[in-house]
Amino acid sequence: MIFLKERMRPDKVVILSALVWAIIFFLLGCVSEPGIDKEKFSALNRTARDLKPFIVSDKPCDVPNTLLQKLSSGTAALKDKTLSKGERDVLAAYSHLLTTYQDGLLLCQYQAQMNQFQFVPAGRIYVFQELDPLVDKYGLSTESHVYTPTGVHWKSIAGDSIKAIWESAGAQTKNIENMMNYN
Repeated sequence: MIFLKERMRPDKVVILSALVWAIIFFLLGCVSEPGIDKEKFSALNRTARDLKPFIVSDKPCDVPNTLLQKLSSGTAALKDKTLSKGERDVLAAYSHLLTTYQDGLLLCQYQAQMNQFQFVPAGRIYVFQELDPLVDKYGLSTESHVYTPTGVHWKSIAGDSIKAIWESAGAQTKNIENMMNYN
């Protein structure tokens, strides 16, 4: 009763108020977000597992389009169905993996076309304008050339530059596996 009769000093009010807010924020921080629904990502996991052997094989450019289509449609299907931050992170990782595979296959297409350009040295890939973003994105080393008849400057990358992209895909796949196993 003494407490009610006695007027609280302003500094006590501030301290009590701060304490109440600290408890509220602590309790809000203890509320956990739902984890990753592994079943939701099972089709994408299978597709990524099916793609993995291609990037370590002797013919990494032979990735079936059907697998990339499955990866693409699977990520699109889950776009609005991710609930937690963990699920959104996994979906973003799958989208990034899809982009990496598409980048690798784009480079494969240009690598296959190099036979038609006799001025390109053996084992090199002419860097068309479409490949410039890949050169920057994956830090591929270029070599400068001059086409003697016209004096036009051009650049090329090593024929095995595709390895850098497939290594990135491998690392991303491992990252996704870790996200799924440890969340």
